[in-house]
Amino acid sequence: MKAFENDEYGPPPDAVKASARHILVTNTVDAKIVKKKLMEGDGSSSSFATLAREYSTCPSGAEGGSLGSFRPGTMVPEFDKVIFSPDTIIGSVIGPVKTKFGYHLIVVDKRTGGGDWY
Repeated sequence: MKAFENDEYGPPPDAVKASARHILVTNTVDAKIVKKKLMEGDGSSSSFATLAREYSTCPSGAEGGSLGSFRPGTMVPEFDKVIFSPDTIIGSVIGPVKTKFGYHLIVVDKRTGGGDWY
């Protein structure tokens, strides 16, 4: 046994989680319109929530786009790639990200666990 194996000291895989919000629209034109409105706004979570309620085709739109907390593999791969990427800045608007559901504008609110995993 080695003194410093990652298996021994790394966090358990189920500790990796993220919290995020999104606005789902059906096409890139709508995604660009909504993103422009987000950029023109004050950048607050309340303006994101208002636009999610107005534009999102996802049921989460009624909750301001909140997806709650989830683990890798819970969402579609394109979504997970953005959420758990080390290049994704917490609190910034990412997208549009195309998935089988449409086009997402995503904000990662929090990532926990995993250290350098994501």
